Amino acid sequence: MISKPLLRQLLLGSLALVPGFAAEPGADVAWPPQTREARPWTRWWWLGSAVDKENLTRQLTLYRDAGIGGVEICPLYGAKGYESRYLPFLSPGWMEMFGHTTAEGKRLDLGIDLTTGTGWPFGGPWVKTEDSSAKVILKQVDATAADSLKEAGKKATLQCLTAVSDSGETLDLTAKWKDGKLDWTAPAGTWKLYSVWQQSGIQQVKRPAPGGEGNVVDPYSLDSLNRYLAKFDEAFAGYQGAMPGYQFHDSFEYFGATWTKDFFREFEKRRGYDLKTKLPAFFGEGDPDTVARVKGDYRTTISELHLAYIQRWTDWAHGHGSLTREQAHGAPANLIDLYAIADIPETEIFGTADDKLEPMFQFASSAAHLTGRKYASSESFTWLGEHFQTTLAEAKPAADMLLLSGINHLFFHGIPYSPAEAPWPGWQFYAAVNFGPQGGLWRDLPNFNGYLTRCQSVLQSGAPDNDVLLYFPVDDLYHDAKEQLIPFTMHNAETVMAKHSFYKTAHTLTARGYNYDHVSDQFLAKATGGEGTVKIGDAKYRAIIVPNCHVIPLATIEKLAALSQEGTPVLFLDKLPDDVPGLSDLDKRRAAFRAVIEKNQAQLTLGSDVAAMLDKAGVHREMAVDQGLRYIRRTHDQGWHYFLVNRGTQAISGWVPLSVPANSAVILDPRQADRSGVARLQTTKLGTEVFLQLEPGESCIVRTFTTETAKGRAWDYDEPAGEPKLVDGTWSVRFIDGGPALPAPYQGKDLVSWTSLDDVEAKRFAGTALYSTEVTIPEGVTSEWVLDLGRVCESARVRVNGKDAGVAWSAPFKIHLGHLLHAGSNTLEIEVTNVAANRIADLDRQKVDWKYFHEINFVGKDYKPFDASKWPARDSGLFGPVRLLPVK
Repeated sequence: MISKPLLRQLLLGSLALVPGFAAEPGADVAWPPQTREARPWTRWWWLGSAVDKENLTRQLTLYRDAGIGGVEICPLYGAKGYESRYLPFLSPGWMEMFGHTTAEGKRLDLGIDLTTGTGWPFGGPWVKTEDSSAKVILKQVDATAADSLKEAGKKATLQCLTAVSDSGETLDLTAKWKDGKLDWTAPAGTWKLYSVWQQSGIQQVKRPAPGGEGNVVDPYSLDSLNRYLAKFDEAFAGYQGAMPGYQFHDSFEYFGATWTKDFFREFEKRRGYDLKTKLPAFFGEGDPDTVARVKGDYRTTISELHLAYIQRWTDWAHGHGSLTREQAHGAPANLIDLYAIADIPETEIFGTADDKLEPMFQFASSAAHLTGRKYASSESFTWLGEHFQTTLAEAKPAADMLLLSGINHLFFHGIPYSPAEAPWPGWQFYAAVNFGPQGGLWRDLPNFNGYLTRCQSVLQSGAPDNDVLLYFPVDDLYHDAKEQLIPFTMHNAETVMAKHSFYKTAHTLTARGYNYDHVSDQFLAKATGGEGTVKIGDAKYRAIIVPNCHVIPLATIEKLAALSQEGTPVLFLDKLPDDVPGLSDLDKRRAAFRAVIEKNQAQLTLGSDVAAMLDKAGVHREMAVDQGLRYIRRTHDQGWHYFLVNRGTQAISGWVPLSVPANSAVILDPRQADRSGVARLQTTKLGTEVFLQLEPGESCIVRTFTTETAKGRAWDYDEPAGEPKLVDGTWSVRFIDGGPALPAPYQGKDLVSWTSLDDVEAKRFAGTALYSTEVTIPEGVTSEWVLDLGRVCESARVRVNGKDAGVAWSAPFKIHLGHLLHAGSNTLEIEVTNVAANRIADLDRQKVDWKYFHEINFVGKDYKPFDASKWPARDSGLFGPVRLLPVK
């Protein structure tokens, strides 16, 4: 068995800072090493596990060559007509294919991860009913209607039955319920019966692979999890290949799981009182504050049980030579603590990338920062758009949002395994976006991958440098008399968290130019303060912000007071907390809470303007946000790295303040591996300022050096050197790659959509066309040139006089040509690739049977059966206007 510290060192890599950039000539303006972890990875769906060695090797090689760093295998339902190829999950044949995959991964320098199951969540045919997920059923009836409880007993098992009189007398009648009847006669007075039932087997595995169909496991039971994992122990016992680098647990989709068979015992052990004695409050009856406390205790217990479940899974993985990736979101649990258990905490984008969700993304990155983990990952671009319509230009702002949120290890969602012999578009997974060879993005995907690789190589280096800790008041969210469980999902963030001061404060901090990490009670307990800072492990911050909350644990308010005494700025928004959560020993804890408040009230900082409080505490904001820029900042051993994105609507060409001191700086363009240089820098009363030029949507890396003078060529700033030159000659257009067939070539001066051509093949074509024209440059012109392609549908590779000039795949569609153009006649070639929408629409109009998958088959973003037959023709090709911009 590999020791845990050694395992982390081998698989996570050193957390040491990147070596000094001046170690080699030109290193100041160079990118960090492009490791496989810096490359984007992908979820890899094995449909029906109908895989073979030849196709596995072929596809892995394609992924490696496209710039993908690794795969996460997720077996699920299969394609119809291929059932004879199915390999039951964990069968000897399946294990042989997995061993081949890990061997090829090692040969190709690709990481291989594995979902600990098929589909999602954990479960399978070996999960018996007693180990399956369960829900609680609460039924309250008058004693005279006891017979009506029989209905609940048909599907569920009685956990507790209590009679409560109008005078408050309580009787435990659980033992009196026999064979569907209550053997009890109510004494005088009015009596109510409160019954708690457990219904097991409430969910089957979603999208299971052959051999993976069955009950979902109980997410709150260690015994049930152990019996589930024993199946993997058995399958891997004779396995001779490499273990998965990481075991993966998907987002909490144990739908309706609100109970576990030992819940009453666990509750009393953890909360200090018997829940059976508080059933009216648990049912939502009585004093609202008492109800909120009892329900809060229930939620806290569920949270702790699930944390123990994920901890056990992580320990099991470590014991078998793997690490873990965990998607905590969706769980009715403290997300920070849950993410922090895994070796890589992972968030996700589901649907449209929305700034409102950034605080949700930052739960994962916060957990990584607080624990000193090198990586925070994301399931990226799930349903970002409709099938075959999403573009790389649309993926970039979504990726940038994740990177700005502290995520530095993106996983595509995803690529389906598809055998070479499957006719186009091959095997497909029901949820977009397909980043594979049959998804329509493949030809220029390596350029997007290169962008992500360069960004992530920087954002995986050094250490995070966020300004403040934002306290996550989970007990305040739990203190609610209305609901039962409160899951923290991506989908309900606007209805649960967004209403709380915590979430609103997070958005305010971002808007005002402060980066933050969320912090839980557990991590605050580990904090040390002093000299205007607070440290948790190796992470250092300048202040703690406590949002407006009603209840806060006694230990937490005591810790905050102690940190304030030590000199850490502890800032309370609007007011101090009023009370402690929970019901046990309430009077004693309340008295202690009030004593802490009274003793420390004079030194605890209150205010309603978080930015003003931080400024007064000496925490300087990044004023770049006032210009529409967003940023994330990390340290390196000679200064800082900034990842900056122009999220505004106006181009920036001017001085941008930085909050850190710098003697010099360089700029690196992550869209082009070879475009970097020493930046212009100045010092003003605002501090250090760097000169930046960024159009809306553009991004860059700024690397500062605190004392050193950066060495290397100067950054090329674009200064206009004359009037733009319109490229208005005759274009020759030849279709060079794609299908279903290559349209006929054509010529013309006008740039129009392929769909407007009088050619049926052009109207349904998906692929690439080569545009070529001649451009004349007058004698005596010494300026450099920027090629502005105008509108492109959807990506373009450019060559000038036979030399590669670059690829434009996102706005702005401009390429620096430098001196590639010379006086006289020049040949300009542009290879334009569209998405596959028109070809897919044509298949559906012809009623071609390409959607032949079991289970959910293939659906649209609305989760209705997919049908593209009524899609309008999608613009394809080069539209321009194409211009040459002279610059110096």
